[in-house]
Amino acid sequence: MYQKIETSRLLVLKAAWESDKGIDPTLNASISKFYATEACIEVVDQALQILGGYGYTKMFPVEKLYRDVRLLRIYEGTSEIQRIVVAGYIMGGYKPVMPSLEDIPVHHEENFSEDSFVGLKKGNIWRCRICGHVHYENDPPEVCPYCFFPGKAFKQIGVDMKKE
Repeated sequence: MYQKIETSRLLVLKAAWESDKGIDPTLNASISKFYATEACIEVVDQALQILGGYGYTKMFPVEKLYRDVRLLRIYEGTSEIQRIVVAGYIMGGYKPVMPSLEDIPVHHEENFSEDSFVGLKKGNIWRCRICGHVHYENDPPEVCPYCFFPGKAFKQIGVDMKKE
């Protein structure tokens, strides 16, 4: 429960920091709004579970919090609208920090001895776009031996110049 509250607090502070620095905070404000709302609902529900039957009585403030927290999903933009804002960003302008799986180098030759290449034939190097399996042949395999996706999942990433 504490972890969810602290994560929500940090997301809100990040959006506020971006706003203070003149950076467009729309994306992080949306993320923090719907994450904090969902986290609040989960935390109050867990608090109610901890208190058991007493959680529903008017002797404890949890029953009021449980009723009030439902309003957070609809107030100031529903969680669904916030998800649409985030999805629009991801589908449109999102640029990942890490390279795609097929752009990661297969190996660095200086890190391998000649014995490492025994058995490799001169041919193409194929990498599965799903699991990253590297296949050394002229053609991609019919099916990936690890994730079982069809050969169409393989992309040619280079040509192996080593010989047997």
